Amino acid sequence: MDLKVIHLKGIDSTNRYCYKLGKEGKRNLVVIAEVQSAGVGRLGRRWYSNYGGLYFSILLDLKEYLNDREESIGKLNFIGSISVYETLIEYLPKNLRESIGIKFPNDVIVSVNRDKKICGILSEINWDHKFVVLGIGININNHIPEDLKDTAVSLRELCKREYDRFEIFYRFLSRFKDNFHLEDREILKKYEKYSKTLGRYVKVVTPNEEITGTVFKIDYGGIYLSTLEGIRYINVGDCIHLR
Repeated sequence: MDLKVIHLKGIDSTNRYCYKLGKEGKRNLVVIAEVQSAGVGRLGRRWYSNYGGLYFSILLDLKEYLNDREESIGKLNFIGSISVYETLIEYLPKNLRESIGIKFPNDVIVSVNRDKKICGILSEINWDHKFVVLGIGININNHIPEDLKDTAVSLRELCKREYDRFEIFYRFLSRFKDNFHLEDREILKKYEKYSKTLGRYVKVVTPNEEITGTVFKIDYGGIYLSTLEGIRYINVGDCIHLR
């Protein structure tokens, strides 16, 4: 997998920029920006993107690298999140390595007293032009605003030192390329191993209802919940860890 890297000082959104490039026919590249003025996470939430973090998007040809199926987007999300996990855990001291993991579907969190997000992932697919964009934001050296300190954390805050962001970026790319060529069963095995959601009692908020239960299986499309009413398969919604 050969990916051209485009480095920008600032942009409204690396995902938006990649989406534009995709519609223009560009493929197989990474756009990384020092800051974003309008970074967006899952469910339309704002992703705070000040200087010191890693903000980048990967633009891939859907026909070349992924099956032209709906589950492709889930697979790409899983590859992204396990690659971030495997990159960041190398920088954590031993006493913190058990605390990092993946929260379904693709957040990477650190659980010290409570779950705090260190990475968010947003994927977008264009079926007409046959491309997909995977956007990733990782809190490295950036300052976390006071109103987000209960839900977000940076690598610098965890480890009390600053890091070379581009070293981390290129280590991620290496992991991403390696994981991309794994068989589905190997990807799912890694995801389950790193998951902080599997086996947890959760609440899933969907557009129509709220469902609580214990997660006993995860696949590219969603999660399987054991609830008081029986087994539920949920493929859309916001997953909240309850205990």
